[in-house]
Amino acid sequence: MRPILLCIALLLVSTLHAQPPATQQTDKLPFIHVDVKNRQVRVDCENIGCEAALEFFAVVAGGPEHEAMLRSRAKPSNVHLAMLMIGLTPGSPIKYSEAAQKWFPPAGPPVHLSVEFMKEGKTISLPAYRLVRDIRTKKEMPATTWIFAGSRNLQDGTYGADAAGYLVNIVNFDLALLDVPALVSNSNETLMWEAANDLLPPPNSAVTLVIEPTAKVESPRELETKPTTQPVEGRVEIDREKVSQLQKLWEQKVAPHDKAMREAAQAQYDVIRELRKEQQRLIDEADEIQRTIDELEKRYQNMTTPRPEAVEKEEK
Repeated sequence: MRPILLCIALLLVSTLHAQPPATQQTDKLPFIHVDVKNRQVRVDCENIGCEAALEFFAVVAGGPEHEAMLRSRAKPSNVHLAMLMIGLTPGSPIKYSEAAQKWFPPAGPPVHLSVEFMKEGKTISLPAYRLVRDIRTKKEMPATTWIFAGSRNLQDGTYGADAAGYLVNIVNFDLALLDVPALVSNSNETLMWEAANDLLPPPNSAVTLVIEPTAKVESPRELETKPTTQPVEGRVEIDREKVSQLQKLWEQKVAPHDKAMREAAQAQYDVIRELRKEQQRLIDEADEIQRTIDELEKRYQNMTTPRPEAVEKEEK
């Protein structure tokens, strides 16, 4: 087990044991609020009001704020711990393989990110991607799911994201805590996103970053119990009879397979995770062999390359 994961696991155990059995909400991590029962992590942030191209959605205060939308005083390693507390297992950040001569995208369990803030006396809640726009077209980012990559330890044992100040990435970095699940270059000439500052409160205003597993979805039964919105004049109303029929069809055809589908989904996740581990093991071994090859070739070249001194002696 990596040292940071061991420390986090021990801290997690001590934190959970310190809580009364009935307590599901914990605020023991500074600037972080964890709702274990509802599997939700809330991180206290501020709006930066960034006008430049974005590389990050959120960073640590004092970190790369000039390229981020939000800043927080929360430590990335504490956010990592909070993610463990709601049952998530970290994946791995982006990695380059010398043997394969290619980058491998980050991996990890998917998470839904949203933000909450007060604006004009009202509480606003929006998915994170809706606050990011294309620099050229001004269209909002397509619906995006981030992943819990989990960063990594540096050689001195420091948690990488703590050192770099990363919380939520929009482009890939190898110390990312929460990253996008694809290869996205961090080269300046490829940056394409900016903050939708018109939707956000003024700079330095409080904003809450909400992190939840994407598996947390509402069933049709839960949707039926929700109060419906009142019809608005000039607005097309829902065909409630049709919606009801479709919900009944879902209950007949889909609901009976709930257990099997959950087991299949879990098996899919477990299999892919183990395959990625095996893939990474092979990559690491291939990289080790490649380093050996490089070292032997370097030594051979040194042996076979004529030395100026030797050439001079032969000429004499």
